[in-house]
Amino acid sequence: MSNGASGTGAALAPPRTSSGCVDLDPARERVISARVPADALAALRAIRTRRALLRAPAYQRHAAAIEDITFGLAHGQPARPAPRPARDFVRVVAWNIERGKRAVDVGAFLAADPVLSAADVVLLNEVDIGMARSGNLDVAATVADALGFEHVFGNSYLCLSQGNLRDGASDQHNRDGLHGNAVLSRYPLRRAECFSVAITKDKFESSEKRLGHKKALWAEVETPLGPLPVCALHLDSAASPAQRAAQLADALAVVDARGRDRGRGRCLIGGDFNTTTYDAKSAPRLVWNIARKLLRGGFAHAIHHYLHPDQLYEKAIFDALRAHGYDYASFNAPERGTSRYEVGSFDSESKVREHLPGIAVSILRWRLRPWNGVAPLKIDWFAGRGLRALDDGALTEADGRSSLAPSSFEKPRWQGRLLSDHDPIVVDVAW
Repeated sequence: MSNGASGTGAALAPPRTSSGCVDLDPARERVISARVPADALAALRAIRTRRALLRAPAYQRHAAAIEDITFGLAHGQPARPAPRPARDFVRVVAWNIERGKRAVDVGAFLAADPVLSAADVVLLNEVDIGMARSGNLDVAATVADALGFEHVFGNSYLCLSQGNLRDGASDQHNRDGLHGNAVLSRYPLRRAECFSVAITKDKFESSEKRLGHKKALWAEVETPLGPLPVCALHLDSAASPAQRAAQLADALAVVDARGRDRGRGRCLIGGDFNTTTYDAKSAPRLVWNIARKLLRGGFAHAIHHYLHPDQLYEKAIFDALRAHGYDYASFNAPERGTSRYEVGSFDSESKVREHLPGIAVSILRWRLRPWNGVAPLKIDWFAGRGLRALDDGALTEADGRSSLAPSSFEKPRWQGRLLSDHDPIVVDVAW
């Protein structure tokens, strides 16, 4: 793991970097069984610094269980499995579902939409299990059951708080406090691995107090076309572009190793790459980023690069993908944002206030008027190796289903409610 690139101290370097590559048994449910007693969690929650945490008896007694939890894998089958037809291509959806705070509605939306309901694999970021903010649901299982899909969840964190300001207040306590990534599939999931990527920020000392660190989830799907390795990846927003590139490098190293294990280079990576074009590691760095954009061409320059982060500000990420043989250009809809800053939106404006003085919100309201108060961001991506991304009608199956060009679904809603601050993205692949 690229700890040196993260700029964090040695105390943050985890002794373990992976759950190990695990064979998934279709006849046996897999759960994250390690537990930390409620009194110990309360003691950990009250600690303010990592230095104090490492000395605390409650942490020392339960460090092994915490590590097991934060590398945990959960695997389950649906009550009513979806059909598994033979197909000429595989449809994959990737979506950051904003903690799964509307998990039931997310499942209903995916099951009802004519394009998304034809998905074969779904990669999810920001997935809760037993968090008060998402109704203490098992979000991965809830969404998977709505689709009739098998699922595997890879944990990243043991959350000690109930969330951040945007998550809203809750009178419930976290049941499990887990948060990570998930892969859902109508076809069998054969193997999975939850593994570390470079640490960019100590989340224990953040406003949303957590133990653990960011991870990616790799899984092998047994499709009618043969095995399809996939990786659900969520790079860090509170980081620099160089640090996000270091996280991607860690993911590519593990994915490459798994490909060598099976003698294949095929893989589809998808998720929230957080290619915001900003260094949000600290307020001074963020201000410097903003100043650079203003000097280079102002808001018009900034908005162009929000939709084309590969050209300049996040170029290292896309250079690394190309160097490892991945195509991203044909796997994503061109000129389409997948999230957005919207003037007057509590969600958007509160994110700015987390890093900058309130006057920045007023300036954005004024300067974004030519763009109707909206700045689109292209931060969710697919990248494929050993695969073809199909266009509209490139393949048509016996049941009449035709392939579609890569696309995104802007501001998805169910019964009038916005489901996430990200758009789901879709790609049809063959090989």
